Amino acid sequence: MTDAARVTPGLDLPATRPTVAAATLVQLPRMRPDRLRALADRWPDPVTALRAVCRGQAAAALVHAAGPRSDAGRRRLAAEWAAAADPDATARALARRSTRVLLEGRPGYPIKDPLPDRPPYLLSEGDGLEALQRPRVAVVGTRAATPHGLADARRLGEALAEAGATVVSGLAIGIDAAAHEGALAAGGLVVGVVATGPDVVYPRRHVRLFDQVRSSGLLLSEAGFGTPPEPFRFPIRNRIIAALADVVVVVEAKVTGGTRSTAGHALDYGRDIWAQPGSVRNPAAEGCNRLVAEGALPLLDHAELIESLDLTPRGRRDPARPPVPAGAPRAVLAACGGEATTTDQLVSRTGLSPTEVATAAAILQKGGHLIRSRGTWWPT
Repeated sequence: MTDAARVTPGLDLPATRPTVAAATLVQLPRMRPDRLRALADRWPDPVTALRAVCRGQAAAALVHAAGPRSDAGRRRLAAEWAAAADPDATARALARRSTRVLLEGRPGYPIKDPLPDRPPYLLSEGDGLEALQRPRVAVVGTRAATPHGLADARRLGEALAEAGATVVSGLAIGIDAAAHEGALAAGGLVVGVVATGPDVVYPRRHVRLFDQVRSSGLLLSEAGFGTPPEPFRFPIRNRIIAALADVVVVVEAKVTGGTRSTAGHALDYGRDIWAQPGSVRNPAAEGCNRLVAEGALPLLDHAELIESLDLTPRGRRDPARPPVPAGAPRAVLAACGGEATTTDQLVSRTGLSPTEVATAAAILQKGGHLIRSRGTWWPT
């Protein structure tokens, strides 16, 4: 007998498993995290909640949720939900995508703390089920990361994966993606928390990365299938990243933005925060420096972070690079001073001609000693 095959006496709603009932609630039109929380608080059992929704009784639970503000608006939304609830269709979608449903307070649900704003249900896709059984480190940061920040996030992801930790992040452009890529390159486990439905790839350039995360970890979402990248969902999503993590690490961040909200949630949840200090001349490091000033642990050595998780760092040998040639290449690299430098600055500092600087920089780039990005040269 299928999930939706039995009919409860006196009800039109087919009886379903709690997981299908929960996913059906998630899938309702105009569902938001606060509305789902309101339903779960009023009817903790998802089957009971779905029955109430199908009877048109949801308006009573929405009084304290954000919108609709009027009784009439809540009744209209409740009627819309009653008409839209379709556990049969939901069960088929779950089976088609091999999507699991994680229920608050039940085995497999990954957030153990009784946080007031944790999602009552999560949709999970991927083959790396053991990712949630390991120490979890959230690595977050700005989308507008510098080449140094991206390299640092990749190396951190590798080091954490090699030590046996799971890397958690949001699959965004910049630091998030770099941390995931580093962990995956090291053969580690990752958890990607998305603000869209689990079937919606955002940003579109990360199609391959989404597939890799599903193959070597888990993709988690509190939104229903087909949910687009609505701006309000991203800062709300950040609370899940913070709640899942044992530790939150900020690699590069501005003073305001999504990374700052993740750090704020981590503080609220009692998580340790590590931040990588950076140059005061680097706007992308301003948020990290501010966090350190406010009490975050400075990330100076990956081994310290790994040991704080009761894990053992493993030695990693960087790919061998050719030595820096003497003459103009060595002078150009020294003139960078460890920071981003323009060609004009290199000409001024070395006394070489523009052609000599360009030739030397090309040699250094080929040898892996410099990276060209945004019109400047970055030493690696």
